[in-house]
Amino acid sequence: MCGLPLCAAQAIADELWLVELEHDDGIHLQFQGAEVERGSTPVWRQGEPWAEPLRPGDRLSLLVADGVATRIELLTARSPAGSGQWQRAEDRLQSFDGQRLVLANLGTFPLDRNIRWVNGSAADLHEGSSLVLVRSADGILRRIEVINPEE
Repeated sequence: MCGLPLCAAQAIADELWLVELEHDDGIHLQFQGAEVERGSTPVWRQGEPWAEPLRPGDRLSLLVADGVATRIELLTARSPAGSGQWQRAEDRLQSFDGQRLVLANLGTFPLDRNIRWVNGSAADLHEGSSLVLVRSADGILRRIEVINPEE
């Protein structure tokens, strides 16, 4: 699997996560509200092995199976974000009209009453809010975590 592009490897793994790294201790990768086991999984950048250490703030695309990262891709400004395929993603809110979220990188998402809110609600949203979105395997938005709702 090492030579496969991330989109080709997607069919092999359980979930695609688009996240911003908070901490890497060499064993676990930590993000807003989640962590995965890193193990010996190599890091890739633009299809090439990446030997540099990961740093807080790095944008990552992960394939995750049973809490373990099976592929780690360091995203660049030109990297495809895997739109439409992810199960967990972090992004910033560009606008909110009460019925739809418009996010900086992930696009537009309609809201419905079945979405579970964590650490806030729609009332806490404003331009620039940092959000974690979680979707089901069939692509339905199930949970929104508001990061630092008091900001």
